[in-house]
Amino acid sequence: MTWVVAVLALPLAWLLLSLLITGWHAKQASSALNAAAAQMTSGDPVAAADSIDSARSNTEALKNDINSLPISALKLIPYVRTNLEGATVFASSAMHVLDAAQGSNQLFAKMTGSDGSNQPVFANGTIDVAALDPLTPLVDQVDVDLAQAKISLHQVPPDISPLLRKYVDEAQARIDGIQRGISVYRKIKPALPELVGETTPATYLVVFHNPGELYPGGGAALNTAVVQFSEGKMEVLEKGPVSPDFTNPAVPWDPVSHGPYYAETNAKDGFAWSNLHQDFRTTGENMMRSWVATGHDPVDGVISLDAVALAAAVSATGPIDSQFYGQITADNLVQKLFFEGYNEDPAAQQQRKAVNQQLIDEMLARMQGGTGALSIGRAIFATAPGQHIRIHLSDNRLAKALREAQVDGAQPDPEPDRIAFYTQNQNASKVDIFQTRTVIHDVYLQDDGSATVVQTAKVTNNAPTDGGSPLSDRIGYTTRWAFHWNIVLLPESAKDVKLAANPGEIKTDNRVFTDVDGRKAVRVGRWIPPGESSYITVSYRLPDGTFGEQGNLEYRVGVEHQLTINDVDLTVNVSGPSQPRPQEGDWSVNGDFASTRFPVARPTTLALGIGDR
Repeated sequence: MTWVVAVLALPLAWLLLSLLITGWHAKQASSALNAAAAQMTSGDPVAAADSIDSARSNTEALKNDINSLPISALKLIPYVRTNLEGATVFASSAMHVLDAAQGSNQLFAKMTGSDGSNQPVFANGTIDVAALDPLTPLVDQVDVDLAQAKISLHQVPPDISPLLRKYVDEAQARIDGIQRGISVYRKIKPALPELVGETTPATYLVVFHNPGELYPGGGAALNTAVVQFSEGKMEVLEKGPVSPDFTNPAVPWDPVSHGPYYAETNAKDGFAWSNLHQDFRTTGENMMRSWVATGHDPVDGVISLDAVALAAAVSATGPIDSQFYGQITADNLVQKLFFEGYNEDPAAQQQRKAVNQQLIDEMLARMQGGTGALSIGRAIFATAPGQHIRIHLSDNRLAKALREAQVDGAQPDPEPDRIAFYTQNQNASKVDIFQTRTVIHDVYLQDDGSATVVQTAKVTNNAPTDGGSPLSDRIGYTTRWAFHWNIVLLPESAKDVKLAANPGEIKTDNRVFTDVDGRKAVRVGRWIPPGESSYITVSYRLPDGTFGEQGNLEYRVGVEHQLTINDVDLTVNVSGPSQPRPQEGDWSVNGDFASTRFPVARPTTLALGIGDR
């Protein structure tokens, strides 16, 4: 009997050992590819090439493992066979990705001069646009390799396991992102001589936003810098914290956007409040207009960066040492710059402003290096989907390229339905770093394509109940009170709009505004002491045919994004005349009811099909 058990155990042990070896090869390949990416950006192309070779050999071994006994014998089981075939195709796609990685390594080495040529594209604060021309064949080859990888991914069987599907979808998303970057580069490259001032100097306003004082277009301006490129050379012309004597005098200017934001002409809000519009394509223009109104020279574009973008830059180039903060890392930047400053006295606040400027100066200095600049740029642009970097150029130049790069700060299509709840700080407090927000959007869809919508937002002020100024002080940097305009932007066809807030100290506004695009908006203000919440409920009706006709409906909603420290917790519930089909978004469906819940980290669109549509 013992020998029978042994005979049966040997094949099982062989299979288990083979599976362990296969998993080890997969893990080694993934680790080597991640190491290669880090080595490329650190300027070590030799180590990156070795890592790519290691990933290639482990991927090849993985393919052999799958197609060798005893694992290949499992193909007799239909579901297992499907997944093994999918894994084989995925490994083939990975080989094309490694070809692209090899080209990218060569490309990055040539751009930084770490290939031994000592002719970097960017060095000593100067961009050599002409040096990009010889790199075109490498860019094209990387694009071809990625296209081959995508073709392989499309051959993965549709009914693979959820775990393997997750890896395939992640790979697809990364390939799409790189290809989008290549497409953007090709669109921008012809304009690069103008953008870097090869013939006429080009000047850009760089604005760093403070998420502790929120507006629809982001946080209040924290620091600014004017960066000029002349014959490719980068120079910082002026810089400093936003203050009444530098960039924030209350002088009149004419904004693009009015409605719930500004007067139509002669707005007297200072530069710090020029970013009230939620779409940066409008806010960028407003910021440039306000900048000129404060007595500065016109600029060719404005670049907005928030705390997440700064943290990404620190992560790419290493910690920053500060006598005031200690060591600033990507993990503690928000804590150090915002949370720890909450209870400071006025003298300490002034010192912190000076130290903040030193941190900005350090980052600007790093950006003027070669490898450091490329690493910072790569890290910051990786935050673009969440709108942590936004760019607007004068005369709306390169609008399509900026949209494709996801850096134009655009919000999604606001029709036929819209989820756009914003808070606008009204008491100069910095408590919005403590703000948490939940939004529940209930939709009652009828078979004639009409709908009744009820949206309830809960805004909680989680500021500490002790420390800071006395609770009797409600305005200023150290107050623990929050006071906002709570602004709800509506779809254009919204009818019978009703707005309500929970009892408390409320500032009402009975008007229904229109934004710069002519769409409706309502607002209500409410004081929130520390530890308490506001509840804002808006209801409206969307008329017949808004979402289609009987038996052929599609519910679609654009979800807008405000740059809060804590992502908004959004729930969307749709009750329809029949069972819906998820089209965009991660929905759960139960009969005629569909629901989705997620943290809003970027602008997005949700959609459901109902009936034949």
